[in-house]
Amino acid sequence: MSLPFGPVELILGIPAVAAVLLAVLPGYRLTSWLNVGASLASFLAAAALLVVERPAPSEFFLIDELNIIFVVLNTFVGFTAACFSAAYIAHELETGRLTPVYLRFYHAMYQVRCSA
Repeated sequence: MSLPFGPVELILGIPAVAAVLLAVLPGYRLTSWLNVGASLASFLAAAALLVVERPAPSEFFLIDELNIIFVVLNTFVGFTAACFSAAYIAHELETGRLTPVYLRFYHAMYQVRCSA
């Protein structure tokens, strides 16, 4: 069975779709879980690059073994940072340093950074 999307498309697409959703969804808990979930999905897609055959070179991408290691490492750091930021952001909301509008902006920009 062949998937319509490869790992590279998922690594780039998941944060882009999540950023749009996070920009419009209200609620701290929902957006925190979506941010962590999107980061986990990106990490799993990157980890799939270690298991599946390396993508063929294209007009826009040339992915070798070293690049795969860096992509996996980057997505792992993004996932762990998203996990730890959820608790930190809750504290910032409780103290009043962060408003719900800025929280949506934070989560959306977090995913935009992950897709870059």
